[in-house]
Amino acid sequence: MYPEVIIHNSVSLDYAVTGFDADLGLHYGALAAFEPEATLVGSTTAKSGIEMFLDITQPEKEADRHRPEMRPDDRRPIGVFVDSRGMLKNLLHFYRNLEHIRDVVVLVSDATPKDYLDYLREREYPFIRCGTERVDLKAALRELRRQFGVSRVVSDSGTDLNSVLIREGIADTISLIVHPVVSGDREKRLFDRIGGRVALELRKAVPMEQGTVHLVYAVKR
Repeated sequence: MYPEVIIHNSVSLDYAVTGFDADLGLHYGALAAFEPEATLVGSTTAKSGIEMFLDITQPEKEADRHRPEMRPDDRRPIGVFVDSRGMLKNLLHFYRNLEHIRDVVVLVSDATPKDYLDYLREREYPFIRCGTERVDLKAALRELRRQFGVSRVVSDSGTDLNSVLIREGIADTISLIVHPVVSGDREKRLFDRIGGRVALELRKAVPMEQGTVHLVYAVKR
């Protein structure tokens, strides 16, 4: 059995994830309200976040090479990164130092380069290996629950990972912060590659600041 999985994203009125300025305060406030035990992020999204918001030239320190002490009273979520290709090699220390996550766990596959696995081991990053050419998300999420006791995951990622979560029947809930803007047909859309029709049931529609609306849907099985 895998954890409850919630897809959370900020989109335009035409469901684009680019071409507008998302309100990060609203986005992460709504995410935190779900009280996740883990956040799930794809490697492309994770790398882009570092490049956009952090100084990517900041070197790794000696303290960054060691896993922080895990305290039972620490309620922050685990940051879980899907990274079969090793895109985050030499970058994970940026996430290890973020205040809003307590640990970093990496999901890899049999095809993950050996030097990346060595990097993870040397720096005490826990990893879960499931799948051959790419990460088997169903199996990895089951292991995440078994090994780390995670019962609720929020995916805070882009089109590729979220499409897999919907296409493979993993996502239970879709949470959208809808911004009052139409991005246009050149922008990347959240639901470009889900593979077919998906029925939803509206659970919540809450007006927020500056014309945004928080929509929450249950995914019908």
